[in-house]
Amino acid sequence: MIISHEHRFIFVKTRKTAGTSIEVLLSRLIEPSAIVTGIAPPVDGHEPRNFDAPFNPFPEMFQTGQIKRALSDLRRKRTYFNHIDAERIRARVGGRAWNSYFKFCFERDPWDKVVSEYFYATKNVDPKPTFAEFVLTYDLPADFDRYSLDGVVAMDFVGRFEQLGSDVAIAMAKIGLDAPAELSREKGGSRPAGSTAAELFTPELDTHIARVFRREIEYFGYEDRSRTKPT
Repeated sequence: MIISHEHRFIFVKTRKTAGTSIEVLLSRLIEPSAIVTGIAPPVDGHEPRNFDAPFNPFPEMFQTGQIKRALSDLRRKRTYFNHIDAERIRARVGGRAWNSYFKFCFERDPWDKVVSEYFYATKNVDPKPTFAEFVLTYDLPADFDRYSLDGVVAMDFVGRFEQLGSDVAIAMAKIGLDAPAELSREKGGSRPAGSTAAELFTPELDTHIARVFRREIEYFGYEDRSRTKPT
């Protein structure tokens, strides 16, 4: 996640949407005082900074009712962190910045996103779960709650992974960064070449994905493959 007060933007990081690559690009171009959350393991070119300053938990406790969560984050110096949700960002950055800054994130076709997450999350797992076991038992990368508030998308722009280059360029133009939108390929390489969603999913798995990612499918118009796959 990134907050730039100079360029007046908030980048909300979702999973398996080139978020780290986007952070590497942006962190090099913005001011030293910007907030850039850390990642593990570290990535060359990624410059985390200013993400663990103490915050006042009381507005958040009254605003969200998440008293234990706010106090736990404060105690752990967990003010801003990788993949933090919009609710906490709004409470901690303050209403003035939240309402006036350009807020953006990226999203991806749910089926393709799950395939990417499977190969990344299990690359060092032994024994490796089958794809079906992963889909039915693991925490899938559904991020709707990260960029929405009370069930409503809270971003000014949601780019698509499927047109990543052009949508990153749109976001950079909005925040006034005059630089080529050239992304490094961070966290890539886990997925075997040629592996597609179509060859991995069964009707049962399609139904599960459609249920978990129902809001993304409805809001962004992604194809619901549980309804379109031939029987």
